[in-house]
Amino acid sequence: MADVEGVTLKREMSEWRARTDNSVAHSAPIVGGEGAARNSEAPSQPPAAPVMYTGFCHWRAGCDHRRPENSHGRSAAPPTSPSGGGAGAYYKAGPRKVQRRARQNRPHCHGGDFHLRKCNGAVVDNEVSEEIGMIWMLQYAAPDMETQDASEEARKLFEETYSTWMARKDLFQLFKAAQDKGEDLDRESKFLLDNKVREYRRSGHEVLGDAEIEEYVQKRLEIDSLREVYRRNIKQDNGGVWFTEEELDGVPPDKVSAWKKNTGEPATGRIFVPLSNGGTGVVTSNAKSAKTRKKMYLGDNAKLAINGPIFEQIVKRRYLQAKALGYKSHASFRLEVRAVNTREWLEPFLEKLQEGLGPLGREELDVLQRRRIQDIKQKGEFQDQQTQLSPLALPLLPEVDEDEVAAYFPLDHTAPAMLGVFSALLGLRFDRIPKDDLEPRLLWHDRVQVFSVWDGQDGDAPFVGHLYFDLLYRENKYRHNQCVTVEPGYLKPDGSRKYPSTILMCAFPPPTSTESTLLKHREVVTMFHELGHGIHDLLSKTRYIRFHGYRLPPDFGEMPSMMLEEWCWMQDVLESLSCHHTSLDPSSLQKWRSEHPGQPDPATKIPAHLVNMLIERRYASRASYHLHHLSISLFDLIVHGVSTDEKLASLDIQKLWYDLMEKIELLDFSACRDNGYANVSFGHLIAGYDVGYYSYLCCLTFAKDLFDNIFSDKPYDRGAWERYRRGILEYGGSHPELLLMLEEFLGHPPNTDALIEGLGRGKKR
Repeated sequence: MADVEGVTLKREMSEWRARTDNSVAHSAPIVGGEGAARNSEAPSQPPAAPVMYTGFCHWRAGCDHRRPENSHGRSAAPPTSPSGGGAGAYYKAGPRKVQRRARQNRPHCHGGDFHLRKCNGAVVDNEVSEEIGMIWMLQYAAPDMETQDASEEARKLFEETYSTWMARKDLFQLFKAAQDKGEDLDRESKFLLDNKVREYRRSGHEVLGDAEIEEYVQKRLEIDSLREVYRRNIKQDNGGVWFTEEELDGVPPDKVSAWKKNTGEPATGRIFVPLSNGGTGVVTSNAKSAKTRKKMYLGDNAKLAINGPIFEQIVKRRYLQAKALGYKSHASFRLEVRAVNTREWLEPFLEKLQEGLGPLGREELDVLQRRRIQDIKQKGEFQDQQTQLSPLALPLLPEVDEDEVAAYFPLDHTAPAMLGVFSALLGLRFDRIPKDDLEPRLLWHDRVQVFSVWDGQDGDAPFVGHLYFDLLYRENKYRHNQCVTVEPGYLKPDGSRKYPSTILMCAFPPPTSTESTLLKHREVVTMFHELGHGIHDLLSKTRYIRFHGYRLPPDFGEMPSMMLEEWCWMQDVLESLSCHHTSLDPSSLQKWRSEHPGQPDPATKIPAHLVNMLIERRYASRASYHLHHLSISLFDLIVHGVSTDEKLASLDIQKLWYDLMEKIELLDFSACRDNGYANVSFGHLIAGYDVGYYSYLCCLTFAKDLFDNIFSDKPYDRGAWERYRRGILEYGGSHPELLLMLEEFLGHPPNTDALIEGLGRGKKR
């Protein structure tokens, strides 16, 4: 975006905000600040950065991809770049368009005469959220930083405007009058109204005076600003560790070749391993040298010290905000809007996990300790055989050859093959839309693929929505894997349905002229998980955009995709997803033959012995993995559960982190305590997962119970899948009692022991 366009955008957004603050009186779009009921707060996969799920705008009149116009369902998509009248032109018009839409649709329901089926307030909620959605999406996928910066600026504007709406006493009185009237609403409309009233109360109404509400909202914006600085520090971190080639022995050559080498003195020939984008995990999981792994681990722990005091400020301000509203702690404030909304349920659940996982984790560490001592003896090295292992001294265990497995999962085959799995499970049809049927300027990148999705295999099947594949990394793109809602579905005022669209957005390395993009098994699992969110998004049928798809509390929203991961450990599914990359390209086969003279050509599908090895290793270190999540969950609850000024003043956050790591994970972290800042190197606790990190363990437990009781004996039963679709997926987040919904579907209360029981069975196998 040219400088003049950037200046114009900033000026027009400021003008738009000023006008909107004085004129907009409507049901606010779902973009809240700190402590608001944010429907975008559920990240997809630990321990990656959190994800914002939002809507998609209509780029021009007549370009409506909600309604199929031909056999493919012609689809509109965002432009390729902000120049030449594409996104740049939209950004200039966007704020004015939203403001105009808001003015035209302000609520006109007086004296409590508020019928959500007809009232424009709910309509505005749907339509305005849709209008601003592309701005959110472009923060992940925009091809240049200028556009991403403009997206960030727009995001701040909307959050500030949202805060002014939440401070409006007249709007609160409108919603409260409607609630008090007790009109006979359908369940989802009543839930929406109750949510609106609760949002306003959580902004101080009925608790604080007018001036105090203004102050409360302003302080929430100040916390949002701190959160943004914290996030930016993570995003822009460019630290790393220098190694020689010898020190990196054991690290996959393709990874080493991708890292930059120093050509100047004094570190000529050394290789710079970045701490971000997976560098730490690659070295600590593959380097043969224990010294190398230790050096990398310590370097990673020491990064982002700058976030330490910022996090302390956020914790303190959250505590004060909660106290101002009469809550015991920030934890009490946040749990109120979770699926698991009481400590009476949550604390016993976590205690049972600790009791069950602890002995299993100890067994895993005993195996590692024996392996470490064996390695020491073989190398003739003397080292104190301490009884408590340090994460710096963990040995490598023999694993399945990841490269051998990855050869059977080329992205070009595996990604569309996943659609075949969902077609078999749910009866959906995915038709790829040819590029010739799409306007090139309306795709944000030439590698993006678009599918129309249909509810059945025949030509008369009902239209479901659109699915986008944006799977390869490029400069400035979000570095992790996620699903992003491009256009949420909802019921329009005329009774017709707005069809959803969703993006599977990944960051796999692009293929080269001689090499395909190959997926390790864990990457196959991750992509299937994220695609599961997309399927949830497409199949959801809600009246309001607020509840669409996976817009759920985080302690429930991950359950469907976590359950789907079970299919990635089934032999027939892995076979269907596999195809040796040499089968797709004759030149690849010739190259393989030259590198493997005298050997038979590789099998087309993944061999059974490789699948069996994957399955055998599935539970090898799983208890330790869950214990790590448990320690972070407890840290989150303790830090945000502080209930008195004295406890807040004595809180040593960094010490608490490593104390819990040692207690729960049974490892010695003494080498990290002085210069370690692992507690501020990830974004979850400042981006929606505060008092929510337990969600991973909670959702995994629910998912295991669901799989064991419904699908384990009949994973392809279409009747069971149809019931699951109608009884879980279609509700999105519109059911006011999610645990009750799950109980009704299962036929029993959720089994909180399901995770431990499943892990025990898996280890015995």
